[in-house]
Amino acid sequence: MASVAKKLGRVIHFANLPLKLLMPNQRENIKEVAFKTVPSASKIEIRRVLESVYGLEVEKVNTLNMEGKKKLNRKTGKYYRRPDYKKAYVVLKNPVTLPADVFPLNAVDFEDSPEKPQAAKK
Repeated sequence: MASVAKKLGRVIHFANLPLKLLMPNQRENIKEVAFKTVPSASKIEIRRVLESVYGLEVEKVNTLNMEGKKKLNRKTGKYYRRPDYKKAYVVLKNPVTLPADVFPLNAVDFEDSPEKPQAAKK
């Protein structure tokens, strides 16, 4: 049984595409942005998600298939692999400025914290 939305031709497909923003070198006037995503994502899917969901104007998308790193488990002595991923470099038509709270580098301010008590001198 077809739904009313399909009969009317108003079907909206939401992308199930995780995009993780990789930290850029600067916060202002960013023209190229890097994302980490699943290996099955295509350039067209990445472009459509960024344009439709996030409202960014994309000029070009370059992708790299990255192999997951091999790590040694110290307890068992066996190697395991992290999952493979795809890295996408997206060139934007208009520069973007990121807000300061996207990557909270200075989450802890050490100047406002109470000082450590100094050892008593003998």
